[in-house]
Amino acid sequence: MWPSERARAVLSEHEAAAWRHIRFKPTRLGGGLLLMVGLLWLVGLNYQANLAYVAAFWLFGFIIAAALYNLRQLLGLRLVWQMPSEIFAGTPAEFTVEAEGKPCRRWLWLQQGAQGPWRAWTPADGLSVTLPVAAQRRGYLGVPELRVVSTAPFGISMVEAVWQWRGDEVVFPAPLVHEPPPAVDADNEQDVRMMMVQSSDDLSHLQAHQEGTSLQHVAWKAYAKTGEMLDKRFEAAVSGGGSDVISYRDYPDGADKEQLAGWLCFRVLEAERSGRRYELALPGHTITPQKGQREIGLTALALW
Repeated sequence: MWPSERARAVLSEHEAAAWRHIRFKPTRLGGGLLLMVGLLWLVGLNYQANLAYVAAFWLFGFIIAAALYNLRQLLGLRLVWQMPSEIFAGTPAEFTVEAEGKPCRRWLWLQQGAQGPWRAWTPADGLSVTLPVAAQRRGYLGVPELRVVSTAPFGISMVEAVWQWRGDEVVFPAPLVHEPPPAVDADNEQDVRMMMVQSSDDLSHLQAHQEGTSLQHVAWKAYAKTGEMLDKRFEAAVSGGGSDVISYRDYPDGADKEQLAGWLCFRVLEAERSGRRYELALPGHTITPQKGQREIGLTALALW
């Protein structure tokens, strides 16, 4: 029994295609050849023509061999996604797909989403292919399903499998260039929460996990024991040092949230470019100077 549309399962990255993932159907050429096999069989049956029998059996064997080779184009194929290190909303971005699996000659066609253009790909000539990714809004990155189709080697049948990337890549806000308001010194800002930050190797304490915190700062051993997500904090208090405060409070109340995220993103990038110490203040969350502050801050803005 051939794999059907109803039984087909969507693959995730690093998962190899198996029988249950593949949809199989004959092409018009394959249907025509099957009809010809039936006609030759009827001619041999009615007229006792041995040559018609031979031609029918030979053609049917050719169809079976071609269909099996066609299935081999996808069986065992594994696709590995490589995403860009940073993606900003509205900025053209690309990701790379690499083929892994059994070393055989493959002739494939790729399509992103239901309406995307088809693209030919022969992994033996280039193990990776670069595809565009649309990231118009900040937040978690949504990548359309990737359809992989092959009619090789003779076009008698078509096999198809679908891969879906399920990573947690985020799209940072598009930085909006503007004239920032006057910088506020963190030492003189009374409502800035004093936090412990990771700037040394001595663990101070664990605190409840905050959205946007880098996964490198999660206490995975504690999570394995208790099932509770906790963040590591290290012994270095923020007490002076002339940090600037980049705060959502610097802008008028009622400002558009998307525009506000773009303004704050621009100021974070400018502070990183100039090497200034800064704190990023968001509602209920302040990101103080620490290792990986740029990534943590931009991620927090993306998920805000």
